[in-house]
Amino acid sequence: MDLPRSHFARISGFTLVEAMVALVIFSAAAMGIYSWINTNLISLNRLAAVAESEFVVDSAVERLKLVDLRNEAEGVFDVSGYDVHWRASLVEPWKPGRTPRGVISLYDLALFEISLELIKDERSVGAYEFRQVSWYKARKSQAEDDDAPVF
Repeated sequence: MDLPRSHFARISGFTLVEAMVALVIFSAAAMGIYSWINTNLISLNRLAAVAESEFVVDSAVERLKLVDLRNEAEGVFDVSGYDVHWRASLVEPWKPGRTPRGVISLYDLALFEISLELIKDERSVGAYEFRQVSWYKARKSQAEDDDAPVF
């Protein structure tokens, strides 16, 4: 039994409508995947910026521990390409430190509030505030007063 040729012509390929529907479905899926990848790349860039600024802030805090805040109240320094602008203001005035037994120690202590601003490429990246205790040796020990050799 032979089928007419027109019957085979209809079932042998896609019609134009079927091809267009397939392209629309493929395009929608491709746009969704592209959007998802783009969102992930944006998040990755933001995460990298946060990690970098965290490193800069940690480095700045460590550097400010070495600054004598009695003589310097503000300044600027560079950390990994960021300009770190800082300002310290006295929160608690200088007081004699005390040992755990309540005896006055050799050091005087003060509490400072420090403000940091990170600037990269002439653009402010972030601002941070923290408190830091500053100290200096205000008194001599008995051994230093007696000028006796200490063994």
